[in-house]
Amino acid sequence: MGKRTEGTVGHSSVAHTRTERQRVRRQGRLALLGGLACLSDVPQGELASLNELCTLRLFQGGSQVVGRQPGGDVLFLILRGRLQLHVRDATGHEVDLGTLGPGDCCGEGPLFGERFPRMRIIAESDCSLLQIAVADLRNAQRSLPMLMAALRRTYRWRVIDSALARVPLFSRLAPAERTILATRLRPLHYERDERIVKQGGRVDTLYLVGSGQVRVAHGELGLLLLGEGDFFGEIALLSDRPYPVEVRSTTPTDLLALPRTEFERLLDQHPNLATQLQALLEQRRQIVTAIGTDHEHAGVLEPAVRAGMLRGTHLLVRNSEHCKPDCHRCEQGCAERHGRARLQLDGQMIHGLEVADSCRQCTLDAECAAVCPADAFERTGNGALLVTDRCIGCGKCIPACPYDAVTSVGLPSVRPAPGQLFTLLRTTFERMRRHQIIPLDPIAPHQRADKCDLCHGFADLACVSHCPSGALQLVAVEELFPR
Repeated sequence: MGKRTEGTVGHSSVAHTRTERQRVRRQGRLALLGGLACLSDVPQGELASLNELCTLRLFQGGSQVVGRQPGGDVLFLILRGRLQLHVRDATGHEVDLGTLGPGDCCGEGPLFGERFPRMRIIAESDCSLLQIAVADLRNAQRSLPMLMAALRRTYRWRVIDSALARVPLFSRLAPAERTILATRLRPLHYERDERIVKQGGRVDTLYLVGSGQVRVAHGELGLLLLGEGDFFGEIALLSDRPYPVEVRSTTPTDLLALPRTEFERLLDQHPNLATQLQALLEQRRQIVTAIGTDHEHAGVLEPAVRAGMLRGTHLLVRNSEHCKPDCHRCEQGCAERHGRARLQLDGQMIHGLEVADSCRQCTLDAECAAVCPADAFERTGNGALLVTDRCIGCGKCIPACPYDAVTSVGLPSVRPAPGQLFTLLRTTFERMRRHQIIPLDPIAPHQRADKCDLCHGFADLACVSHCPSGALQLVAVEELFPR
């Protein structure tokens, strides 16, 4: 009995010591959280709740900090060390977005709908970071109002800063110069098909496209489609004349507005920007003039915009002159690989080429991904929008797609073997007889969303490979609609 009591006391002592160490560590982390600048306005009670969600992570200098772990997105709070942020502009040029130090945070984007997919985070030195799963924060957000408000302020600032860095005209500015410029910008949001600038109206603002697409038109004549990194309004600012064209959003669009006074001050401070702007303006005038005399382009731009042809990077097109009558081998090859044809021929003609009806692989605010409650859409390395295994078969993405490119397909049902079925039934009836509660397992979906993903996971495109004459090709959007 004495030995047993002694062993019990020893075990209790070890458990007490372990509990005390955990308490000290929690108190230490809580003190660190209270000293972080990004959380300076967060009350102690919320910091205590946040403390329970934190995990300490160490990164060596030069290593890449990954904000998406196997379990989902994560937020990082910097305790020690410095992180370098880089983002790619619309031309693919990597831009230094600045350096974060102790008291800063990063990875907050997924909490508010933006993952900053072109951002790269590098540990400039050895770093100690507190990691919090975004899913845990999202679940606890109602009890953390001040914390969420602080993170939203950081998010709004980073949206403006990263959008400004992605505009080639300003990406060459130093991070400190962009920071000053960012304070003078006003974020604006437009839904699909809203007029931004009226033709003949007065414009006192330079507009920068942070995300989305806008259509530039003269009367009924569509001239240009502008996207991320583009700008407009400069004609009126430089000439002080009424704006000669209408600008309207074609997708949900985020803009950054720079007032005339700040625009003129910026050009005075950076004469090289004025030179770049004049060169870009002359280039745009030449394009608009060429398009204005190209009646074929004028006739196809509008229906192309309505059909979403300019929302991705590539299109499947067929040269019907090289296609054998009633061939349809491309559709058959697609159906053989995927169980159904994900494309259809007899689409719209663009400059003598027929654009197949299939998913546009929208790079800008894809409606199917926006309504997905399971976050089941991911962008692949070749730019395709992929439906992942996270799809729960809810079907919300099908009516959301403006181009009827998404459909639902059935999943094969998995039936238990005869012996397994008997065992399952016997167990179920035994539980019912004993009045036990039968736990409900998640119901596997019987269907899932399906769309063209450019044959993700295969070395070729089935439709292109099955075309016997080479009439069907995947071409860059710029080849059909040069900018």
